[in-house]
Amino acid sequence: MKTTNTLLLITALALAACGKKPEAAKAPAVPAAVPDAKIQAEISSALASAPAPATELSAADEALRKEADSIIEQYPGKTATELLGTPELKEKLAVAMDKLGKDPVLLKRVNSSVDLAAQIKGMEGAAKLDLDMKGYDKTRTSRMLQSVLSEDPQRIVDFLVSEIGEAAPDLSYGGMERAPNGVAIVPNTIPAPAAAPPPTDPE
Repeated sequence: MKTTNTLLLITALALAACGKKPEAAKAPAVPAAVPDAKIQAEISSALASAPAPATELSAADEALRKEADSIIEQYPGKTATELLGTPELKEKLAVAMDKLGKDPVLLKRVNSSVDLAAQIKGMEGAAKLDLDMKGYDKTRTSRMLQSVLSEDPQRIVDFLVSEIGEAAPDLSYGGMERAPNGVAIVPNTIPAPAAAPPPTDPE
């Protein structure tokens, strides 16, 4: 399950940039109950490594914010998903995803957050992140773009884990299939490999 989650997380933003959505199966009709105390403990543990919000932006962070906001203004009307496909973002996204794919510690952190959200939701079996960024407002779009522009996989992971954590209450107690911030945790259905064609008789 972890290997599949890893591959899916590496492509989560890239798929969104192409306007594609992972295929989702229906969630179990009766979710398994998870004790509130365990939920709170696991949420605290999973998000403990997330950095505290900075009160003041560093010069580098301010530069990233200005660059992200400039891109948003350059493409009025484009959604966050569409912006990832622009020349300013496309190559940087590829670089960041390549770095993330080579960092098992960061991947484990995101995978653990997805698994925890799935448990809280009451899902059984493998799960994956389905991220829909089309409805992002300007502020959230800017944060996402800043993480990609930095080409820093840590920043991308911080963004993803924060989004998953924000969505968890809506996905569990709220009973939503997709949280207002666009996060959905869906069953990870892997299609069966295509059967090999039967051998043909030589003439």
